[in-house]
Amino acid sequence: MQTKNVPIFDYHLANPLSMQFRCVEMDGKIIHKINNINEFYHEFGYTPDMMKAGVLPEEYIWDKYIQNSTYNFMICIQIRIIQYLIKHSEEYCEQCKIWLDTYLNESVAETCSHCGIKHVCE
Repeated sequence: MQTKNVPIFDYHLANPLSMQFRCVEMDGKIIHKINNINEFYHEFGYTPDMMKAGVLPEEYIWDKYIQNSTYNFMICIQIRIIQYLIKHSEEYCEQCKIWLDTYLNESVAETCSHCGIKHVCE
C-alpha cells in the first residue's frame, strides 16, 4: 500500500558501475547522493557487528524487509529512506518530516502491529 501524497523512494547501492550508484530517487528522479553508505544502511538497522559477522547489508535488507511477504515491509523501507533524508538532505529535510508524519499516521497502525522488526523503529 502506498500512502497518498507521499512519493515513492528508491536507492541504488548494488551496482557500482551504474550512473545511479549511491543515489536516492524520488518517483524516478535522483534527488540525493549518498555520501556515507554505512550511515544509510544504519537507518535500516544494519550494524557494525553484522558487518564483522560477514552479513552483507543488501542481504540483511532482503531478509528483513523484502523476502518476508507476510507483511508489507515496503512501507518500512520507505520510512527508513525518509528518515535518512531528514538527517542528510538539506533540500528535502522539512518535506520529508511531513511525509514521515503521513506514513506514521496512515500506515503504521496497519503494518506495525504485525511487524517482526518493530524494535528497529523504536
